[in-house]
Amino acid sequence: MELQVIDQRPPLTAAIALAKQSAEGLPPKWRDDMASMSAEVARKYFGALTEDAVRDGVEATINLLSIGLLRSTAGGIEPELWLTTMRAAGVRGVSKLAVESIKACDALPDYAAVYAGRDEFRPSLLLLLLSYASRNGAERAHHFLLHETTERTEVQRLIHLAEWLFANTATGRIVRRDLDRFFGTDTPDAETAIHHILTLACGVAKLDSFRELSMNPPELMSDLLPISRLPTKRLAEARVRYEELVQKIPAELRPALMFRGIPWFDRFILPTQRKSAK
Repeated sequence: MELQVIDQRPPLTAAIALAKQSAEGLPPKWRDDMASMSAEVARKYFGALTEDAVRDGVEATINLLSIGLLRSTAGGIEPELWLTTMRAAGVRGVSKLAVESIKACDALPDYAAVYAGRDEFRPSLLLLLLSYASRNGAERAHHFLLHETTERTEVQRLIHLAEWLFANTATGRIVRRDLDRFFGTDTPDAETAIHHILTLACGVAKLDSFRELSMNPPELMSDLLPISRLPTKRLAEARVRYEELVQKIPAELRPALMFRGIPWFDRFILPTQRKSAK
């Protein structure tokens, strides 16, 4: 019953509660380091050492250390292991675990634009995460961080695949010379760029497959990328070209060609529809 109550607390609070019950007791250095860290957080992120800022700093410190402890157990609820981590790494070491995860995620792009560079005005992920933890708790904040890291990793893979296609395919190099003409911007969306280059590389189109068609608009997927429909012979030829190109793409980038287990080719290059019998 006692551990069940502890497990409902933030991980840091659970670890401190167990430390107080142990023979070693609560190390005085933990108090000193947490007080120092709370003051640092209050000054850096909340402006001053007012009563409200200090209170917010303490809450942020508890949540940050709790996220670090959750990382140490891969998100598992393990109070005794949290205590072991606290004794081994100390307050600063546990804080480092959290900060490293947040910085790694923050270094990843959060939107899939090629050649866009880093957005200088993007809000701090640390502040967003601490705000989320304040509203929803450290455990959910940790899950949010893991999900965000996964999403941003996929975004980065899309960007790297687009950059690879621009640099390593004949069609990509041609399109790269005049991005504004083909995409209307010099920082195109990665998925659009990938789709455009692959469509040309497969021999499906010889010109700009995104040109405006006043009389016969292209068939679109839900994400507004056009579908090409080919007769049997051309479809087979296009598939061969696609598979040959895929073999040249670095293995770590190939997952970007998949969507819910379906390869890019099978989503966008389809057989010609048979006309219904009258």
